[in-house]
Amino acid sequence: MELEKKALLENFVFDNGQMEDLESLLSRFNIFEAIGMVRQEIRHSNFLAFLLNPSASHRLGDIVLKTFLKRLLMDANNASISLIDVDVADLTDTQVRREWENIDILLYSPKNRIVCAIENKVDSGEHSNQLQRYRDVVLGEFKDFRQIFVYLTPVGISAYEDEDQRHWLPYSYDKFSNLIDDLCNRYRSTIGSEVYTLMQHYSSLIKRHLMEDSEIAQLCQKIYRQHKEALDLIYEHRPNLDSDIFELLKNTVKNTPSSVVVLNHAWASRKILGFAIPGWDALPFQKTCQEWTPTKRILMFEFKVEPPNINLVLMLGPGELSNRLTIFKALESQDIMGFTGQKPQHEKDWRSLIHRTVSKNVSPEASISDISEEIYSFWSQFLEIELLRVNKAINQGLSLTNPSGM
Repeated sequence: MELEKKALLENFVFDNGQMEDLESLLSRFNIFEAIGMVRQEIRHSNFLAFLLNPSASHRLGDIVLKTFLKRLLMDANNASISLIDVDVADLTDTQVRREWENIDILLYSPKNRIVCAIENKVDSGEHSNQLQRYRDVVLGEFKDFRQIFVYLTPVGISAYEDEDQRHWLPYSYDKFSNLIDDLCNRYRSTIGSEVYTLMQHYSSLIKRHLMEDSEIAQLCQKIYRQHKEALDLIYEHRPNLDSDIFELLKNTVKNTPSSVVVLNHAWASRKILGFAIPGWDALPFQKTCQEWTPTKRILMFEFKVEPPNINLVLMLGPGELSNRLTIFKALESQDIMGFTGQKPQHEKDWRSLIHRTVSKNVSPEASISDISEEIYSFWSQFLEIELLRVNKAINQGLSLTNPSGM
């Protein structure tokens, strides 16, 4: 058996002309490939936000943004703003937010009362009610603005839910690549050689990796068909990034002072890491969980490695319904980032009260160094801001229900 596997690998690597062609394509220098951006959703969003930002240093002002919106609206029949309105507008005052309320890219022009939310999906699909939640947030924050919602994917697929399809306009990376090429040709003398090269590299990245019929995709399919067994064997023995991420998360929690957080459970097989707030152990509800973990904590945070995402959730375990409702109402009454609104219905159900995305970039192409940077950045912000707000909400909610503290 081992000799057969060895022969498969030798046949795959020896005199493989198609592999040489693929390596030749991949060896063409591309700045975005060099920084590991191929399918790194957060980095795509960063560069798209740069291009769409009228104040950025690409020297195009609001041209990219207006061109994008006009092409988007050309095929839309349910938008709150017309193509002509965009064409005559001066959008140079547009502000850009990244990951505001978990929305990938948010653009808004106070002068024109226009807001555009972009949900960017390179590999991952939608989460439960994700688009509806984002739309509700925008409608609440920008209620007197004309809203545009964009669902950006490699091939321009529509949102999954019928209701979301009525509001979220599909757009493809293929169209964005064509937009970039057109602007490069039209404004080459304006943007200068550096920005021109950068935009061309990004357009090439899209064509080489994100389009279904790209040259690289076609070549990979041919190689896989001819060497399926060898490639499946290689894939079977690939490095396990999920396990590395899980260990990184575990060490991150362990290295945090025990007065702030304490490790509760580590399920390596499921890539779930639970931690608790030690101060909550003195609260009368906390050690009342009827099942779940040996500590009997009813309320705890969990990191979950769920490729392509790393999520952080605040879980509410089974227990007395009155306690569970007290906890829910304490968080509901505050402006807590990622609050899900999952109200407990009875004593036995599990509820995810808070859901936050730490990273969207867990893929075979990702590097542990890039992901660790995202984790450390998130963790620092979480401890300094979000955890304090959650802790305050829980303690205030309990004191209002039980003034005596018992």
